[in-house]
Amino acid sequence: MHAKTICKVLGGAAALAAGSALGAVGAVCAVRAAKMKPSRPDGAPLGANGYHAGDDAVGRFQELLRIPTVSRDDSALVDRRHFARWVPTLRRLYPLTFAACELHMIDEFGILMRWPGVNSALDPIVMMAHHDVVPVEGQVWEHDPFGAEIVDGEIWARGSLDTKCIIGAFFEAAEHLIRSGYTPPRDVWYFSSNAEETSGPAARDAVAWLRDHDIHPYLVLDEGGAVAGDTPLGVKVPVAMVGVSEKGHVDLTVTAHADGGHASTPTDIDAPRLLARVCEHIAAHPGIPCFTEALDATLAELASRSSLLYRLVFSNLWLTRPVVAKIMAADGEMAAMLRTTYALTQLEGSNAHNVLPPVARANFNVRVAPFETVADAVERARALAAEKCVASGVSPDHVTVEINDAVPYTEPAPISPFENDAAFDYLHRCVSGVYPACIPRQDSLRTCRIPAPIHVSSTRFASACTVSAASSTRVRRAGSSMRKTSASASTSTSAASSSTWRFWRISTSLPDKGKELQRRMGNGLVGDALLSTHPAGKGLIWLPANKR
Repeated sequence: MHAKTICKVLGGAAALAAGSALGAVGAVCAVRAAKMKPSRPDGAPLGANGYHAGDDAVGRFQELLRIPTVSRDDSALVDRRHFARWVPTLRRLYPLTFAACELHMIDEFGILMRWPGVNSALDPIVMMAHHDVVPVEGQVWEHDPFGAEIVDGEIWARGSLDTKCIIGAFFEAAEHLIRSGYTPPRDVWYFSSNAEETSGPAARDAVAWLRDHDIHPYLVLDEGGAVAGDTPLGVKVPVAMVGVSEKGHVDLTVTAHADGGHASTPTDIDAPRLLARVCEHIAAHPGIPCFTEALDATLAELASRSSLLYRLVFSNLWLTRPVVAKIMAADGEMAAMLRTTYALTQLEGSNAHNVLPPVARANFNVRVAPFETVADAVERARALAAEKCVASGVSPDHVTVEINDAVPYTEPAPISPFENDAAFDYLHRCVSGVYPACIPRQDSLRTCRIPAPIHVSSTRFASACTVSAASSTRVRRAGSSMRKTSASASTSTSAASSSTWRFWRISTSLPDKGKELQRRMGNGLVGDALLSTHPAGKGLIWLPANKR
């Protein structure tokens, strides 16, 4: 009886202790949620000083859109006449800019221009875009893709978002500022590729040109995200998306070998069936979901403008990470933020409907997460292929996984600084000023990371994780922590690698599926702000591509 009493007392004490512990955890979670606030820039917003693009600017933009500068994988099929028209058209539309700038042609149709600044000894700003567009054959358009018609206040045209809008932005801003007597405090370079869509060499050659001339950019801006309204986590305000890195990409050729034969006598290890099993195994096992500091910050930034429930969850990832990882991994778009992805895009088998081929092939388009390398992604695919071969009763050499060298591939770009970074804060101020509807309030804007949203618009600001090439990046697997040395930056179709460069991307366009660019194209386009005095510093910031 005495022993039973003691057990009851001990049990009650344990329950009380457990309840107290849970209460303490709950209190900690509540405090952290209460402290979660949107970020704000350190300085005042930088606007366009009253500038607004008028009908004349829209007309010039339409003229650029009507030039069908279509690039193709087979350069012999490119209509060079349209590319030959590009610079003369720009020169006619923006005479002051061409009079003030030096023009260098890269690979015949690539454009590199220098706008001299007050102090050319300062590291310059580089603004990038591409004037080539993808083909329209086989697509259904409600309006002529090269007609640039304005319908309900919106311009319909191929390239209006990707990325002639940036080209129009630069030249409209430059022409306006030059007309007003403005000289930038440092040199401003403009580069536009004529074959970005086909991974042409112009960007790499432009970077080589700058290096050969001992030019080391401070800031480079290229195409990136947008001001998005359909934000996750219950956020009700627009978010300006500023990408601070880009996944690497590589195409893998998976080849299965078998004896082949007539279709009347199939086996379960015929090349097509073996290939199908291997491909499904690879696609179904893309890697363990990982949280970077950038992703943590992005989620926190979004949650800071959402409900109390979201703030409780995302301000306490130390506790909720495993559940959050499971939920995100089940959603295709969110899962891509957590891991390397393997997309099965092409299959090749027999040339005849009744023949079993001795060889079957598939192509995977692989997007490599910032915390991995191309070699990591390839090795995983090879290991999975070998595993499925053994399970199918054949030796691993029946299936090979090789990099498709016909398609250019790149390592993930290093993640740019964003916390306590003067250049990134400058972008924060520019976005706030150029988008009045998105100006953060007193309690707005918080920092995030990864291709992160810069919440702007009576809202917050997302950003990216501080990491440079050859530095150490903190990576969290679903519930645990680890550290992994990041790979050095690699050459890309938009820029080349250097361990001292920093990469960012920003966009001023507002996509809406096929309706590609609101008429208020420009509105200062970041141009006025970016061409103002910029904090001194070193490194390069690049903004890769977020397609259509």
